[in-house]
This record gives sequence, structure tokens and C-alpha cells, in this order.
Amino acid sequence: MAGQDIQLHDTTLRDGARPAGRVLPVDDRLAVARCLDGLGVGFIEGGRPGAAAADTEFFRRAAGELRLTGAVLVARGAARAPGASAATDPRVRELLAAGTPVVTLAAVSDSRRVERAPGTNLAENLAAVGGTVRHLVRAGRRVLLDAEHFFDGHRANREYALEVVRTAAEAGAETVVLCDGAGGRPPDEVGAVVSDTLHGTGVELGVHCRGGAGRAVAGSVAAVAAGARQVRGTVCGDGRRRDADLLSVAAQLIVTRGAAALPGGSAVLGAAVAESAGRAVEVVSWQVGADPAGGGQDRSSASVLLRVDGVATAATASGGGAVEALDRAVHRALDPVLPGVRRLRLTGHLARVPAAHAGTVGTAGTAGTAGTARVVASFADGDGRLDTVGVAADTGAAFLRALLEAVRRLPARERHGDGRTAERRPAAVAYGPTLTEPTLTGTD
Repeated sequence: MAGQDIQLHDTTLRDGARPAGRVLPVDDRLAVARCLDGLGVGFIEGGRPGAAAADTEFFRRAAGELRLTGAVLVARGAARAPGASAATDPRVRELLAAGTPVVTLAAVSDSRRVERAPGTNLAENLAAVGGTVRHLVRAGRRVLLDAEHFFDGHRANREYALEVVRTAAEAGAETVVLCDGAGGRPPDEVGAVVSDTLHGTGVELGVHCRGGAGRAVAGSVAAVAAGARQVRGTVCGDGRRRDADLLSVAAQLIVTRGAAALPGGSAVLGAAVAESAGRAVEVVSWQVGADPAGGGQDRSSASVLLRVDGVATAATASGGGAVEALDRAVHRALDPVLPGVRRLRLTGHLARVPAAHAGTVGTAGTAGTAGTARVVASFADGDGRLDTVGVAADTGAAFLRALLEAVRRLPARERHGDGRTAERRPAAVAYGPTLTEPTLTGTD
């Protein structure tokens, strides 16, 4: 497997949006998709068309508004209902209507779950898998099959679990993803099951691991070592079921297998995690208030204290509002240290704060709201565009997170501005999420 491309498939817009109370508006979904494309993932799963109005609207708008440079947008659906025809099944028709070139199809691979489900049996389940995959392939779609609860099914009835994989592949599925629905599977077991399935079917496999304390990442890396070609997960492991953190997975693959193990964009993603360790930016404190020199106009003044690689840098600036003032203050603090940051120019932002907690932008030591603010920030990045998202207790902290995420995403040479490359510390790569998320001391 040395030197083999590993595909990274992001499910942040689906699994990451599942925690109770989290509602991601369509505008934010589009912005997140652009961010994921910039990170270098291969597939972006946008949701389940027809399952919710927001999912359907996302795919409708994505067709005209979302221009991905490297990633492929994916819609998710399920195999046809028992006894139905794939051509007339409403769920399958919604999946095709989404218009994505790639679709993910969920299917049950645990024989016990099939036998407990009403109106179906083991043979009918296989017929549904094969018939739906064939229908989608004939309609011009690339199909990825999710073998749900595969590890439990493999333990209970290995032959049936493998038959689900074979059936999907023979019908035209290009990859079958083995899913650990319960989560927390030990890495050695994940590797053993992937190896057994690969040798038993000869089908190209992926894996979707879950579990806290790094188990999902460890299981994903073990699956790749055993022959898996695709890894599913979310950014920073976001989601109620503790999905694998794709940032850490990418970084681990760079360290253990070399950059050649990942395709170009994903290799950049893994390297970016390592690079961020070399020029870590930390927000120590910040403050926003009315500009006393505003002359009666609605202007704000902001001050920030930052640390770059442990060295303090501070600045104060004013602007026509809290966000503009913070943007200028951060630039005054960072531009002399990281000259390449000058190329980032704020072109717009959208702030959302729960109505029940609406308030002012926080100041140092306080939070402006008791709720959760989300800021989607857009930047001109030379000739390109860069969108980032920040979430925090108030608008000021959320914007700082979005701004520093844009700084982090600049390639190392562009951050430094003088052709130098950030010093890499491979030993720290495994802890990528803690290196890429700014610390906002005294704000939230």
C-alpha cells in the first residue's frame, strides 16, 4: 500500500450537524463546503435530499452557487424500500434529483438487523442493495455504498456481511465503506476485519470509524494499513457520535506513510496541520468599545494582544463597527511578524446570534452573549476567495476564530512572506486540532 492514494471523505455537513439544538442554515452550509474544499478533502457529503427541507434546498442552491476546485459534492440516500422498485422509490428519486455526480447509499449489512426489520428478509435486502446500485449507476452516478453496522454484522454472520459487499460491487459500486455504527472498535479489530473483507471479496474498501479518546482516528489509520482506500470523518471529529477527525487522520498518514499516500489536495491538508505547529497564533486578550475619537459617528475601537510562537505582539485600531476594528487590529499586530497575512482582505461577513441571547460584542474578560454566535467571514486572498467560519460565545470571539482560521490556511510561504517555510514538528502532528484552533483567552 506504500505510495497509494487514500481518499478523504468529509461528513461534517451531515454528522457534524447532528448534535441536539444545532441548526446550520443553508448559507453557512455553502460556506463550510467551500472551506472543506480549500482544506483539500476529496468528497464532501452535503446531507440527505428529501429528508429535510434544508438538505433539499442546500443541493438546489449548490448546483448554481457552489464551485468546488478539488472536492466532489456527494448526496446521501438509502437503498429502495422492501418490495419497491428503485425507479419509483421516492428516496431514490430524491437522491437523483440532487444532481451530484457521486452518491452515498446506506444499506444494512448486519443480518440480525435485517431479520428484525419489518417486511424484508436476507434475500430481499441483497436484492434492494443490488437493484438500487444498478439503477443509480445506469443514471450516470458514481456510487459509494455504506455497509451500516458492518463490524457487528461481520462478527455475527461473516458470510452475509461479505455478501452485501460483493452484491454492491457487482452492481457497480466503486467503493464499499465499512461503518462502525456503535463506535469505539479497537484498532486491531478494525484492521483485522478490513483485511479479512478485502481478501474475502477483492472489493475496494473504505472505513467510517467512531469513538472518543482518539479511537476513531486510530481505527481509521489501522484500516488504511490493512488496505482501506477511503476514510470517512469530520473536521475535528465534530458530531454527536465522535467521528474520526480527518485533520488528525491526514496528519497521521503524512507522518506514517509519507505525503505520497494522499492525493495532492489531501496531502496539503495533512501538511497544513504540521505547518500550523511552527507558527502558532494565540489570542491572549482582546477588547472592543466605542471609539472616543469617532466624532459622533458609530465607530468602534479594538485592541488585541496576540502571541506568535510565544512572542507577544499587540495593536489597537478603529473601524466602522466591531468586526472592522478587530480585523484592522489583528492585521496591525500580525502583518509585521507574518508579512504574507497582508494579502488577506476582509470583503464581508455574516453574523448569527440566537435571538434569545442577542447582545453586544464581548470585551476582554466578558462574553457579549450567553448563547453561541456564528460568523461566516469572506476574504480576498490574492486573486482567490477564502471563506471561514468561527463559532464562539459572542460575535467578537467568533470573528477572531474565523480570521485566524484564514491566517492558518495561508500556505506557510505566504504567511511568512519571504519564501521561508514554517519549521515542522512531526511529533506534534497527531494533536492537529489543538494546533489549528486558536485559543481565545478571556473571551468565551
